[in-house]
Amino acid sequence: MRVAVIIVEFNDAEETIKYVKKIETYQNIQRIVVVDNHSTNLNAVSLLKEVQSEKVLILQADKNGGYNYGNNFGIRYLEKNGEKYDYFIISNPDVEVQETAIQECLALLEKDETIGITAPRMLNASGKPIRRSSWKTRTFGLDVIHATRFLELLFYPKLRSGEYLETEYRQRYLPVEAISGAFFIIKFDVWQQIGGFDENVFLFYEEDILAKKMREIGKKTVSCNEVNFRHYESQIIGKTLSYYSKIQQLYKSKMYYHKTYHHISRVQILIFKILHFFRNIELLLEIPIRKILKK
Repeated sequence: MRVAVIIVEFNDAEETIKYVKKIETYQNIQRIVVVDNHSTNLNAVSLLKEVQSEKVLILQADKNGGYNYGNNFGIRYLEKNGEKYDYFIISNPDVEVQETAIQECLALLEKDETIGITAPRMLNASGKPIRRSSWKTRTFGLDVIHATRFLELLFYPKLRSGEYLETEYRQRYLPVEAISGAFFIIKFDVWQQIGGFDENVFLFYEEDILAKKMREIGKKTVSCNEVNFRHYESQIIGKTLSYYSKIQQLYKSKMYYHKTYHHISRVQILIFKILHFFRNIELLLEIPIRKILKK
């Protein structure tokens, strides 16, 4: 059983270095690949090179094509260079995970051929469970509600129906639809079957697309709830993209996801466009309020 970790990094070299130093001692990991996703910080790669070793490989992507692009870049590099692995851990650099948690997930993947992806339960920096550690894939109806703040407030109970309950998380192994992209383990042959990660989305909806692809090949995704990892959310995205830019990127990814994977009609596309127009109007008020609250 050979395992490689792919860590996609963007302008977060120091956090990445700390994480690599921690997990490079783990016996159940044979290779660590750090992909610098074309950081704007010119010193990022040289800083990362300080931890390069026989086990740790530092790569720089030829462009910042998004999270999926960076992960595919790392896996395909290993493929081209004849390095074979049974499992790939896809990980953000701003997480903390114990070797025993990785082992629990690997053991489940080894035992059950119907499972293609596993992950420990995700906790926040304070050690509390995050509600959206995993979730039910977003439908047209749920994304209509998500389209504006007004609809979110009006139909909040309906939004919560797209999440798993804490009672469900009490199961040792919980089959889920979508699981957080912050940290998960995928079988290499499953990654091949789905044709790699969809690089048409730069940011957002990566997990929902992956869930759809998993269903298409008949493989399960499972949350291992007796083990966990912490996600510290270093806010690099927030520093790189403005709040307005994130909302526009979210809309772009949502449209791609529903057009490509749900084949929505022209009427449904028009509904999304109209709601996005109203969301932009909301932002005229929301963005100044956010700036005031930050002061």
